[in-house]
Amino acid sequence: MDVAEQIQPGPLPRRMANAFGDALLLAEANGNDLGYPWVDPVSNELVLSAVTPRGRELVEAAGITVPHRIRDVAHGAAELQRIQHDVTFLGSRGAPDADLIFMTIPDYRDNRALIVVSAMSRPLLDYLAEHYPVGAIAVQVDPEGVGAGPASP
Repeated sequence: MDVAEQIQPGPLPRRMANAFGDALLLAEANGNDLGYPWVDPVSNELVLSAVTPRGRELVEAAGITVPHRIRDVAHGAAELQRIQHDVTFLGSRGAPDADLIFMTIPDYRDNRALIVVSAMSRPLLDYLAEHYPVGAIAVQVDPEGVGAGPASP
């Protein structure tokens, strides 16, 4: 993911920002059934992520009053947060080149955990691929360490 892709084009209108915040809280409280929400800057819709039928029911019952749509995703917010947390301990487990990892953040747009590294490492990529679902993670190389923060809501 290109760093420029992570930046929201401008501040969200208050209603959308509030709806995003509420959707994020709902996802965190129901992390096995819901993935990360995201605000699509092209359609100006709140995109909600359902992992299970129960997740879809939760979204439909939430009474969302901004333009929105529901997408089906494979990974819940709880799993993605667990991966982000777990990755911070790879050095203590002897993972190759784990010292290259300097940040893990949510990738709201693509509903995955973004692992930011300072340099490319095939052994580290292989380790990550062996230990985490490939569709649940993305790796960004940021040699300057100037990551733009979480992928845009």
